[in-house]
Amino acid sequence: MRSQFLTLLCILTFLSCAWGLADSVVSYFQTSAVSETPYVAGQRKNTDTDKEPKKYFEDRSSGDVPLPPDQMQVRSLAIAQFTYSLLTLIGAVLMFRLRRIGFWVYLAGIVAGFVLTVSLAGFGALNTSFGVFFSLIFAGLYWVNIKEMS
Repeated sequence: MRSQFLTLLCILTFLSCAWGLADSVVSYFQTSAVSETPYVAGQRKNTDTDKEPKKYFEDRSSGDVPLPPDQMQVRSLAIAQFTYSLLTLIGAVLMFRLRRIGFWVYLAGIVAGFVLTVSLAGFGALNTSFGVFFSLIFAGLYWVNIKEMS
């Protein structure tokens, strides 16, 4: 019997992975649009006076560093994110089915996400891959429930 806590963790991971997979596919196939995304400052604008057209793509980076303008780097980051999201999704599905091997697949996904991001785009790309670090917290929470899995 799966605990409610493990069920909640898995569902949150499913949602996160689905978002990551969709985002990486869009970034891979719409590379030119993503790489042309201008840096958007974090200031609130008066919507009455500033009528700007809505943009589909927005700057998802942290700090003052926008997404890389290099199309090859955007494509490399999309591949890294797809790999990371797919492996962590497979791990979460296995843990949802109470299989202990899912935890190790999930950890492999985290390691792959970190290593691929650094090797394909350098340490500067870690600004745009916050999900890998957030997954470390989830790995600790999954570790607390590892006794439930066989």
